[in-house]
Amino acid sequence: MIKKAAIFSLLLMVTAVVMAQVPSGIPSGTPEPLELTLTNIIVFIVLPVIIVILYIYWRRKKRK
Repeated sequence: MIKKAAIFSLLLMVTAVVMAQVPSGIPSGTPEPLELTLTNIIVFIVLPVIIVILYIYWRRKKRK
C-alpha cells in the first residue's frame, strides 16, 4: 500500500514538473481573463452544464 502511494506521488510530482516547463524559443504571453460576453457564457458555461446533465440522464436511463 505504501509502495503504491509512493510511486503515485513520484509520478504526480514528475508530471507537474514536466507540465510546468515553458518552451525557451517561443515567446509566452500573459494570460488574459475570459470576457463575459453572451457567446462566451453560452459556449463555456451553459453548453458544458447541458452536456453533463444529458450524460447523467442518459446513464440513468441506460441502467433501467
